[in-house]
Amino acid sequence: MAPRNRTGDPDRWAQMIARIAELEDRVRILEARVRSFSVQSRKDAASTKVAPRAARARPRPRCPGCTLELPKGRRGDSCVWCGFVFSAIGGRAFR
Repeated sequence: MAPRNRTGDPDRWAQMIARIAELEDRVRILEARVRSFSVQSRKDAASTKVAPRAARARPRPRCPGCTLELPKGRRGDSCVWCGFVFSAIGGRAFR
């Protein structure tokens, strides 16, 4: 394997240095934009009040046979929709 020439062309070095400087300028501009956007979004967030979250309702029990929600009220021995007998599975598995 041939050794690499590490000195390089001076014109190429000048191009690379100019390109790096240009990229650094672009990064500074983008950072300034992001900074101004974050300040503006903080002001917007502070001015708008967030409504408190409503408490989540407990999910309705479902029939293990047809997976439909069971109606409110006392649960019988079988599903009102498909007739699945709840005693076929353990009471603990149904919860």
